[in-house]
Parts: sequence; structure tokens; C-alpha cells
Amino acid sequence: MTRCETINYEDIESGYNLKESLVKNGLVNIHCSKKLNISEFEAIASSLGKPLVTTRHVLNDNRTVQELSNDGLFGDGDVEWHHDWSYGRGNYFGTILYNVKNAHLSPTWFCDMTKAPQALKEKYKDVIGKYYPPLHLHDTCFTEKQLRILEKQKVSRPFIMNHYITEEEILYCSFGTLQGVEVDLDPIRDWIEQNKYVHEWRDNEILLWDNLKMNHKRFSFEGKRLLWRTQFII
Repeated sequence: MTRCETINYEDIESGYNLKESLVKNGLVNIHCSKKLNISEFEAIASSLGKPLVTTRHVLNDNRTVQELSNDGLFGDGDVEWHHDWSYGRGNYFGTILYNVKNAHLSPTWFCDMTKAPQALKEKYKDVIGKYYPPLHLHDTCFTEKQLRILEKQKVSRPFIMNHYITEEEILYCSFGTLQGVEVDLDPIRDWIEQNKYVHEWRDNEILLWDNLKMNHKRFSFEGKRLLWRTQFII
């Protein structure tokens, strides 16, 4: 069963080791009673590791905080089960999101892939997945240069890997970005749906997760939904 560690924003201010909690738990929820500004969010994200510098929908001078919205990054449609940065080189360890406005319009679903049963891991131990961003995200999420680089890199990842920090064995299957694998993936999807955690967003909440452990998705929605995001590596 996928679980989420919950703390308060005041715990961070009192010296709580957020990075250690993330490595241990894989998914951490931070209750926050006040609205954060960009600098405060950036400071929390930077304490977790090296932020990913990006290009589209950036909000800060360092180009590490992105805006996710209904009419921008990822839009308002369904987002399939996936691991962030599956199609890019390197182990981008985590993602942190802050609920600026109306994240509750679409809960975020998670599944801890280290918890997959051994029989399922054995079934896919020789499968290798190739990853590339889905077509419907090209215009809103990437520049033409970024897409050319990703096409040239042609990133592939084994379905069974060990976490580079914890050494836990992971069943890694990013459905939303997976390209041309000719095996039956229904057993994986069925297990994910049976072992998911559904996060119902609250105002001003922060959520961070380990992208190697956690598969995640969300459904389509209507209305104005706005979050800030940073990806990082430890």
C-alpha cells in the first residue's frame, strides 16, 4: 500500500530534515497555513537537492520554478500514470509542488513502485522501456530544441532497477511516456490501481515525492488550477 508522510510547515522552520524524510518515505505532504511566495518555495526546493533548470513556464530568475496551470504546462486534460523525467538522462530524484490555487479540482494519484510484488518484478525483469514525451505535450511543455535533444538521446530504462540511494528494487513503468513495448502491461496497471494513494489537495499545501519510487497521475478537470513545480536531484 502506498503511504504519504504528513508534516506541518512549522516543522521545517524548526529544523525538520525534509530531505531525509523524502528518502525514507518517498512521498511527503506539508500542511501550510499561509500563502508562500516564490522565494519561500524556491528555498524549500533548493534544500532538497540540485534543482533542474528549465525553459518553459518559468517564474524565477534561476529558471527552476515552473507554473503548472489549466491553460499552460500540462493543461486540463488527463495525465496518464508516469514517472517525471523518464525520457531525460539522469536520475531526477524528486518533484515538489505547491498548491497556489484550486489544486483540489483534480486529486493526484500515487503508487509506490518499490512495493510491487516479487512475482510481478520477476515477470518484467528482462523488459527495457524506451521513453519520449507524448505528442499532446510537445507544444506546451517543450521547445523544439529540447525535443530534438530528447529524440537524439533516445533514453531507455529497465523495468526493474535499484534505487541509486536506497538500493530498493523498483518496478519502473512510465505508461504516459513509454514507447513501443510489445508486452502485456495490464498486470502492472491492475496492481497500481489496487495499491494507489489518492491525494486530495488542501489550500496552500506542498507535496513532494521521489520520482523513481512514485508513479503518479491525475484526471482532467474544469476551472482555474494553478501550482508551482520544481524538479531536483540529490
